[in-house]
Amino acid sequence: MTESAPSSSTLGKRIDVLIPAFDEAPNVGAVVKAALAAGLGRVLVVDDGSKDGTSQAAADAGAEVITLPVNRGKGGALHAGASALDGDVVVMLDADLVGLRPEHVKALAEPVAVGRADMTRGSFTGGRWATTTAQHVTPQLNGQRALARTALLSVDGLAESRYGVEVVITFHASSQAWRCENVALGGVSHIMKEEKRGFWRGARVRLRMYRDIATALLHRRRTGVERGGRTWR
Repeated sequence: MTESAPSSSTLGKRIDVLIPAFDEAPNVGAVVKAALAAGLGRVLVVDDGSKDGTSQAAADAGAEVITLPVNRGKGGALHAGASALDGDVVVMLDADLVGLRPEHVKALAEPVAVGRADMTRGSFTGGRWATTTAQHVTPQLNGQRALARTALLSVDGLAESRYGVEVVITFHASSQAWRCENVALGGVSHIMKEEKRGFWRGARVRLRMYRDIATALLHRRRTGVERGGRTWR
């Protein structure tokens, strides 16, 4: 996409941006600014019980902010945010992205807004080797997506899925035969957990993430097979 990419008004849909964030005070502002510069619609950050200045950093960057009193996990934060928004399409962005540009946000939104796809999913290209490789190995874990807000809220188990949320959404999309489209996000990467939290704390967070993902995979893969769904990679 170029700078002349269509805006929310020309796409004919109300498009909002939803950013779940937990202890992301140093990083969330840059993501908010890129989302606002895309000029689509509301930009909402859900502070998922952070213990740092995430809410203030997001507000200072220009976002609307909801602050959850306790940590609900990424799935719970997305559910809370989608419930608070009122647009037709929601673009979901991680709060720790590096290299995000307004055209990336528009590129995620456009296929859904014009009716070409039911969901888009970002694919990192040309960024940091480690994050790009990880995304190519497990593309279903990429959190950069766009879909109808009502479709997001229809995902069974969304609020309880925590770090397994991308798996839950992917399997739901498969079971419902959604038309899905990958969108290249050139130069985008994210900050790894060990870099943000320190090695040992980051490793513990990563282990919790893998546990939530494994739980979602075991349950959703079995459910997907029973429904005759296909796994979207």
